[in-house]
Amino acid sequence: MGGRRGDAVVAIVGAGSMQFTQQVVSDLMRDPVTRDVHFRLMDRDPERLELARRLVGRIQEEAGAGGGVEAHQKLSTALRGVDFALNEIQVGGLAATTTDFDIPNRYGIRQTIGDTLGIGGISRSLRTIPAVLDIVAVLREEAPAAWFLNYTNPMATVMRAVTWVHPDLVTVGLCHSAEYTARALAGYLDVPFAELDWLSAGINHQAWLLRLEHQGRDLYPRLHEKARDPAVFARDPVRFELLRRFGRFVTESSEHNAEYVPYFLPWDDEIERLQIPVGEYLRRSHAALAKFEALSRRVEEPGSLMVEPSPEYAPRIIRAALSGEPLVFYANVPNAGVISNLPGEALVEVPAVVDRHAIRPTLVGALPEGPRALNQQSIGVQLLVTRAVLEHDRDLLHQAAYLDPMLQTRLRLAEIDALVEDLLLAQTAWIPAPRAIR
Repeated sequence: MGGRRGDAVVAIVGAGSMQFTQQVVSDLMRDPVTRDVHFRLMDRDPERLELARRLVGRIQEEAGAGGGVEAHQKLSTALRGVDFALNEIQVGGLAATTTDFDIPNRYGIRQTIGDTLGIGGISRSLRTIPAVLDIVAVLREEAPAAWFLNYTNPMATVMRAVTWVHPDLVTVGLCHSAEYTARALAGYLDVPFAELDWLSAGINHQAWLLRLEHQGRDLYPRLHEKARDPAVFARDPVRFELLRRFGRFVTESSEHNAEYVPYFLPWDDEIERLQIPVGEYLRRSHAALAKFEALSRRVEEPGSLMVEPSPEYAPRIIRAALSGEPLVFYANVPNAGVISNLPGEALVEVPAVVDRHAIRPTLVGALPEGPRALNQQSIGVQLLVTRAVLEHDRDLLHQAAYLDPMLQTRLRLAEIDALVEDLLLAQTAWIPAPRAIR
């Protein structure tokens, strides 16, 4: 970064995701190191893009910042000469997400979120990997030294594709699930989060709290005890069920984890007992549209638009890169031996250190055998999907679906084939022809 501070340029691709843009910009504006960064916003939707530009401008004005903001629909112009590019796109929006739910539902496959693992993650990978690779290709052309910070799901398949195609790119996948999980556990255990000593490792949305301590004392026995309290159990029922069987607490929420394994969603009584919100992401998507409309109106009205500080990583990474002050955070990166008993080519989520020069994952060692085996099952699907898209290989795509545990539980092989073909056919509007699965 060469010691750049106030003149740094931050691009946000998919800036029309207004609530996320509002949070990231607010966080950057609260720190003197990053307050005067210059923003380049890019979105394909001109109305959302203009609203995002006004939003960012208002927040900068409120913070007394002098960096300025530009809005571009052309990707090359938005990325020219930037220092950091944040990716938060959602290819196909609500229409594509609805497809991810509706078609599997015809085959009796229930989902809660559908954006990471499972058939929803497979489907989203098909349209998202090519789009993100297009963004990175332009970034390499327009700003070869820029850092690429990705928030777009499915995290593992997207970032595995990016790092395979561009192995020398400074890039990382960002997700708050590990830290949010640790914060939730601190609450369950009545321990201040700042005093919690914790370590998480695994894969995105399915990492494991390997260490959970307070003042040198192992908190896992107390967590098992807390899980027997009906009031505490009800706050995270699926994850407490997995804790009981696998011995470690898994990251991401119970509604996410319900669809990653075949133990819950196929059974009506389990859905009722554990209060699993089937179709939750569709409800959230409609709620997000309502929030977008509300925020759009607020942009035109007087009043504060800055929001409370968050634990999001991108603003903290940018600060560390500009200031040279090291930061420890949780990164999604190629494994390459960081977790010794997972495949080297897997995309893993582990602690990392960032400073002015690089992002460096830290060595974790081996996972416990049960959690490792569950991760291994998910990794097999992720690697097959990624290669299917990169190599335009329809057979690999079908093989990935055969290995998905939820489909294995509910469907015959021929039915899985039909489901995959239906999803492919429904996504012709979002899968670029040059990279179509053949």
